[in-house]
Amino acid sequence: MRKLALIVLCTFVAIVANAQKISYNGSLTCLKSENAVNYKFTYENMKVGDMSETDYISKKKDEAEEKHAGRGDVWLAQWESDKKNVFPQKFKELFEKYGKIAASDEPQKYTLIVNTDFLEPGFNAVAVRRDAKIDLTVKIVETANPENVVATATILKAPGSTFLGTDISVADRVGEAYAKAAKDFGATVAKYCKK
Repeated sequence: MRKLALIVLCTFVAIVANAQKISYNGSLTCLKSENAVNYKFTYENMKVGDMSETDYISKKKDEAEEKHAGRGDVWLAQWESDKKNVFPQKFKELFEKYGKIAASDEPQKYTLIVNTDFLEPGFNAVAVRRDAKIDLTVKIVETANPENVVATATILKAPGSTFLGTDISVADRVGEAYAKAAKDFGATVAKYCKK
């Protein structure tokens, strides 16, 4: 019984120690009367694990190429596709659901500039795993005047994994981190905007 209690306590401490943190500057209430926003996703100065994205890409391409000629380019195409499609889509879907503000391709009053500062892709080798994690900076800017930053949110340690551990691909794990970040940030916006 003591062992079980110790395991539960250690698990709780590990979850709390790795919990996502959201802080912000400025007023999130600027979004109170908005039904939709524009998005821009950037990866400026992003660190991947303990290296720059450039070094990470070089390493992963070389590893893929060693396994099979031509695989390096396939890996890179998938990485860029995930950054352009999977990660933004996960963020938009959950922010819309919990923040109650839709994504729009038509010009809106505000744009959310979501920059990924840090990305830990994690891994899932079935018996051994490490969850993905991301750090984001979200700037809410006036679309017509992007230099006017109305509010900035910092989201640290957004975790990414699936409930049943089926997140074998990087896209699945990291996509879930974007979903978690958007869910909690959206809930924060909804709370302050009373949506």
